[in-house]
Amino acid sequence: MGNKETEQAEITHVMALERAAGRDPKDVRTSGLPYDVESLPRLIEVKAFSRTARSEALPLEHQQVEAARANPKHYYLYVVDNLAGAEGAEVDVRILHGEALSALIERTQPQITYWPTFRAAGYDQAERLH
Repeated sequence: MGNKETEQAEITHVMALERAAGRDPKDVRTSGLPYDVESLPRLIEVKAFSRTARSEALPLEHQQVEAARANPKHYYLYVVDNLAGAEGAEVDVRILHGEALSALIERTQPQITYWPTFRAAGYDQAERLH
């Protein structure tokens, strides 16, 4: 499963759970907001792992951290485990918000990471090793 398929699977799974809980989720990934799903009153950032996220780093962008700090009552981090469907493992979602999410963020040292887009022309022109 590629990145786009993985991302769509995690969002689809979370939105189904939100509907089952009686909320009306909306996929807002392309809106520039610091979260993936708006399921009022919840503002949900989704992180997915092919296996378990237990003891794994949870990458959060600066704007996501700021949004969580600014709105701890309504900002949620949904961590989707076992998205690859490993043998015998069910997809599971862990939810962090409020004090638990604030504590996780506060014990973390920020790091700068650059995520440049490897555009098609640059990819095609890049030197190859054979």
